Amino acid sequence: MPPPITRQLVRLGSDLRLEPVVEFSPVFYARQEHLSPEGSLKEMALEWQHYWELCLADSGLHLQPLFPGSWLVPLSRLTDPHVLRELLRVPLQYVDAAEAQTEPLLERVTALTGGHALLDGEHVVLTPRCCCDLGYLVSWENAARLKCNGFWMGHPQVFASWEEPWLALCEDEPYWEGVCREWHLSPLVLGRAARAARKEQEDFARRLVPLLSDRFPPGEARSLAFHLAGLDGLEDPGVS
Repeated sequence: MPPPITRQLVRLGSDLRLEPVVEFSPVFYARQEHLSPEGSLKEMALEWQHYWELCLADSGLHLQPLFPGSWLVPLSRLTDPHVLRELLRVPLQYVDAAEAQTEPLLERVTALTGGHALLDGEHVVLTPRCCCDLGYLVSWENAARLKCNGFWMGHPQVFASWEEPWLALCEDEPYWEGVCREWHLSPLVLGRAARAARKEQEDFARRLVPLLSDRFPPGEARSLAFHLAGLDGLEDPGVS
């Protein structure tokens, strides 16, 4: 019989950050077979990190994840051109810029897999879940404006609601041993964090433009860079 579900409420402070992150799944970077750990991430975080590091090293990547055992890497740590090229290789592997396509380029690729990690100081509160990408920054921005319907950071789902004076984030399923977590935070503080995250994604998109320009016309490269960074429809302020 499963344990009864209990709720664990945490009130977050004013030192919130929304860290844009992308996923480096080892399957896309390993060049040889590596044995993966047989335990869960909770039980074997360091072993999972070692496995991840071995797989990425096959492609010449040496990255620091968000926390030990995670496959998520903050955008702020992605500055090396080789790392960025390897990251771009995955979503663009089936896209041929020279080949005639009936479907527009931006409809053939999605924003980079990952999303946004919520941190309180240096403590990681929440990380993006399955089926999330950088484009879901808009969910956080809407939640900060108290537009909570449709909030998405992947599944298992987290729901957002307004419980004056707090924005509440609540898990749909138990996290561990029947415990569903809930967080209360200031929407004003989250709004500041979301603006900083958007700036980080804009800077990241600009780092992608020169690499994409080797393969696509300038205008297309710029649009694709911002699309991959989850910023559809945003014109680069640095381009006249």
